[in-house]
Amino acid sequence: MANILLRSPYYLYNTQAGSATATMELYTGGTLRYTLSKDVDDSEGALFEISELSRDYLDVTFNGTHTSQVVAITGNIKFYDSSSVQVGSTVNFSHKGFDGYGKFLDGANPTITAGDLLQSNTKIYWLENTAGTIPEESGGAINYYSFGSIDTSASVGGQTVTIERVCEARYTPILVNFVNKFGAIQGIYFFKKSIESVSVRSETYKRSLVDSTGSYSTNEHSVRTLRSVGTESITMNTGYMDDGMNEPIEQLLMSHQVWATINSVVTPIRITSSQLTYKTSLNDKLVDYTITAEMAFNLANDLR
Repeated sequence: MANILLRSPYYLYNTQAGSATATMELYTGGTLRYTLSKDVDDSEGALFEISELSRDYLDVTFNGTHTSQVVAITGNIKFYDSSSVQVGSTVNFSHKGFDGYGKFLDGANPTITAGDLLQSNTKIYWLENTAGTIPEESGGAINYYSFGSIDTSASVGGQTVTIERVCEARYTPILVNFVNKFGAIQGIYFFKKSIESVSVRSETYKRSLVDSTGSYSTNEHSVRTLRSVGTESITMNTGYMDDGMNEPIEQLLMSHQVWATINSVVTPIRITSSQLTYKTSLNDKLVDYTITAEMAFNLANDLR
């Protein structure tokens, strides 16, 4: 069994002498989802990719409570000869799927090692007198290690994570949680100045006001609004940190699911910053990041 990253391809390759076709049955959560068949060649074997199909059945959510969200993936591959008679033994597989990804330089079929720390940084910047969590792999699931409100270090995933306590007296810090490259929910505080704004897009049409007598009311709208869509945006600044946070900030920009806790409300957002210049203490002396985001919903409730 492997802990596979579903945003990157994961291939299963098998060969069987005397085979003409191969069939794969793919299950998630114990339910048959897909049956795939393909022609095969003795010399080439059968290659199936399972992560994209499996990810259809893993939708990570967050409401302020951290829970393990992975998908159990099982299945089998069978080979048949030209007469549709099974040849060789059934190849069974069993994996756990995490909503993460590997990088190109990681190579094919990236996985998570058992017991690993599920974040790239070993130093976090956390609000003083505030508890938090750090993710780690545990038995094919995600365990969120809880640290206390005054802890300054934690042993997680076989590593020591330093907790730098930050006192922010002027601004109201914003905690941003996001699904990182390991498929775990990770938090980053934005301690400094934040700016909220609203943009509105409207569609209008022009109508005639002239009545049957040739007159019209000057109180009526000749140009009317057909539809208005408002979007709230926010710009956030991390404050100063070390360059070990470059990788988590990159993963934040790459994340498909992000939430900001604003005024104690967990709010879904969409990161709109599309570029990241890596900062280092050698080149930049002081490292901080400014990120822009939009609320992942329209200002007016228009869900139908």
